[in-house]
Amino acid sequence: MVFKLKPQEGKFFSYFEESAEAICESAKILTTFFEGKGHADHSLELLNQVEAKGDEIFSTTIRQINGSFITPFDREDILLLAQELNRILDHIQGTMEKVVIYKAGLPKEIYVLKLAKVLEQAAEEIKNAVLKLPDIRAYHLKIIESCDKIRSFEHEGDYLYRAGIALLFEKTENVVDIIKWKEIYEHLETTLDYCERVSNIIKGVAVKYV
Repeated sequence: MVFKLKPQEGKFFSYFEESAEAICESAKILTTFFEGKGHADHSLELLNQVEAKGDEIFSTTIRQINGSFITPFDREDILLLAQELNRILDHIQGTMEKVVIYKAGLPKEIYVLKLAKVLEQAAEEIKNAVLKLPDIRAYHLKIIESCDKIRSFEHEGDYLYRAGIALLFEKTENVVDIIKWKEIYEHLETTLDYCERVSNIIKGVAVKYV
């Protein structure tokens, strides 16, 4: 089966690409803050703007699904992918929101920054996979490769999360600080879980339509 797109079908791929780009932008903002190069309130405002853009992309995708007779792949898969891409954006913004609400400042341990950098890498790999979806037959193996990389980033994130939590309890005497940073660690780790969900959806689409 040759995978040919009609103009209305191509819109969905544009929405996915815009969402993936927004995720990359958000991850970069978060990493920049944890590197000590940004102010917490300003970083949150930037993330709020990107999240609002992501919500609009998601709403537009839903409207397009409801108004289209023909879609490039199953509506359920389109909806799932759009939802999970938007969920990643929400969770990145939520991480920064916790930093601001808790007045947590910058992390004392390196593992928070390492987690943010792994998230940034996963975001870039999501973008790589999404950009190849319109030519799914030609780039089938490359898409699968990107999905496997995202999965490996999630595993790396699990390790960094466990190491970070262990160090947090070992080195932090203030119980309130432990509670604050434990939640921030958990939010970052969960965001990487959502990245893996996206990779699983994309891989499922790649396998189904090759």
